[in-house]
Amino acid sequence: QVGSPMHLYKDPDNKFVAGFIGSPSMNFIDGVVEGGRVRIPSLGNMLVNTSVALPGEGKSVLVGLRPQHLRVEESDSDIILDLRERLGGVTYDYLRTANGEKITVETRGDEAMPKGSAVSLDFDDADALFFDCETEQRLRRN
Repeated sequence: QVGSPMHLYKDPDNKFVAGFIGSPSMNFIDGVVEGGRVRIPSLGNMLVNTSVALPGEGKSVLVGLRPQHLRVEESDSDIILDLRERLGGVTYDYLRTANGEKITVETRGDEAMPKGSAVSLDFDDADALFFDCETEQRLRRN
């Protein structure tokens, strides 16, 4: 893929470019196509609406989420805060899902949340990118 750094960051064609451009790197989470949406088992079976051309029902996809597009809060879930790294104006939360997926969240708040806290994640559906598990190419609208 060729383009300016910001174009590559905002509109990557494949998983490699999406993960390479940006710091911290994009999170990639396993998803499953269900009823024209994508279900994310490791995020409490969250359903994500999308207008991209998805593979068939029950097929696996990768969901790409930039750390700054995620919102984290304490809750009763199976997602655990492994580490909260405060760097002044920005904080990085390093999370672990029940199936071992690692997720990084970038926040601007300074609220205290102890290591080992159970947390939930939220994001705007429009911020999610979807990738084919086999080819790693980005799924786009028809």
